[in-house]
Amino acid sequence: MNKAASTIKAVCGLALALTLVAAMPAQSAPKPIAARLTDYVEMPLTGNFSVRDTRSQPARINFLVEEPNHGRLFVSDSSGPLYILDKKTHQPTVYLNFDGSGSGKGLFPTFLADGSYASGLLGFTFDPDYERNGIFYTIHLEDAASTASSLPKAGVIPGLDVSKYVPTKSVVTPAGSYSITREAVLIEWTDKNIGDTKFEGTAREVMRVQLLNGIHPMDDLTFNPTARRGDPDWRVLYVSTGDGGTGETDDVRRLNPQRLDHFGGKIIRIIPDLKEHVSSSEVSENRQYRIPNDNPFFSTPGARKEIWAYGMRNPHRMAWDIESPHQANLLAFVIGANGGNPVRYETVDVIRRGANYGYPLREGPEFRPEHKIYGSLAADKSLPLRITDTVVLSERVPMQDSALAYKTTVEGNAIAGGFVYRGTKWPALQGSLVFGDITSGRIFYAKVADLITATDGDPTTLAPYTEIKTDLPQVALDRARVRVPQPSAAPAPGAAAPPPRPLRIDLRLATDSDGEIYVMTKSDGVIRRIESLE
Repeated sequence: MNKAASTIKAVCGLALALTLVAAMPAQSAPKPIAARLTDYVEMPLTGNFSVRDTRSQPARINFLVEEPNHGRLFVSDSSGPLYILDKKTHQPTVYLNFDGSGSGKGLFPTFLADGSYASGLLGFTFDPDYERNGIFYTIHLEDAASTASSLPKAGVIPGLDVSKYVPTKSVVTPAGSYSITREAVLIEWTDKNIGDTKFEGTAREVMRVQLLNGIHPMDDLTFNPTARRGDPDWRVLYVSTGDGGTGETDDVRRLNPQRLDHFGGKIIRIIPDLKEHVSSSEVSENRQYRIPNDNPFFSTPGARKEIWAYGMRNPHRMAWDIESPHQANLLAFVIGANGGNPVRYETVDVIRRGANYGYPLREGPEFRPEHKIYGSLAADKSLPLRITDTVVLSERVPMQDSALAYKTTVEGNAIAGGFVYRGTKWPALQGSLVFGDITSGRIFYAKVADLITATDGDPTTLAPYTEIKTDLPQVALDRARVRVPQPSAAPAPGAAAPPPRPLRIDLRLATDSDGEIYVMTKSDGVIRRIESLE
């Protein structure tokens, strides 16, 4: 029996066992909470106020990550800057600038931060051994149609050695007759002196992935926080990639989230350092990373060996729940399709090895209408292993169910990322998943234990959640009116008025080792903290 077949039997067995949990009484919703927010810092203005799309946001704050054991915060702006933010002074310092396109003064001539919701500098994480090796990883987008060099510009960062930087061959994404417009680039950075705010070291391109369009790119990357040296998951990187909107098309691209020959709609698992896990992995096609041989499709002919889980629309953020010093659950925040008929859902998935989350045949608790590209579902609602648009294996798997879901356009239009709170500052949130909605700016929480219980094989079993009430939507919009320059004059007679700016709060959430909770909003470029809960 090959590893893929073993994995499928294990997943099926788990699903059958978990159905016994479905008869358990429903969990009650957590207690409602109100939070008071206070300003932490206004990030530097980077918006292009001559346009009326996401580029005109004051600061496109995309993530905030605390540096291990150094007490500094790394904050990115999708427009290009990566800042170090001092927790004592609240002062940001530009550490790297990715935008070298056009007249940009940053590193990458083909850097792309356009008006789409997900572009520019997208993801960041520290290597688990960062304190010893100074390594961290980033994801940014580049323009696939650009004729400019894919090499970083020499001399932009005085301490950066780019002499050995080599662009890699792109991982192919099925596009049919459509053009590839973007590429996601995963880079390993090695800072030789992490004691100051200057980068001094090297950069290495680990992976380059084709993307179809301006939605659902490669977005997030993370390491298992419980893995220790010698463990199979030590310094093994998980990376999420959206489906590029293909699951909503009416042509063969609709199959993409289910296909195992590319990365779209997937979470992949790789070893960035070629010196790690040498005996239990193989080197990738581009020779820049290793692939663990315990990945579920490592031995499946035609499948990308890097794939860990699949069948998702846009798993744009991930988080870990640390159950114990040696056990953690990976969670994915999956943005659903636009609202309408039928209803669509924003979901949180507990990520299992080799699991298929069913998109676009299912989203949240509901199956989608039958489609000519797929035909009818099997009576048991299982799905075959699909390698390409034409190659389908005989093995079948159940659809893995979501742990939490809310209807798109009800709580908001796009689930934001979040985190599992394990701090001591806010006892009411201990053991809870704190998350939000990007567009509405609303914040919610759910008990992680309820998420695990709800992953029972029944898609209609969902974890309850409760809103953390804040005045964020209003204060962010009020601040945006102050920070965004208003038109100096009315349009000339007969001229069309410019379209309104998108009414999006554009929320992101983070926490640090002190248990502080940070609330970031692109609409006004401000980072706030929770000051009190009641």
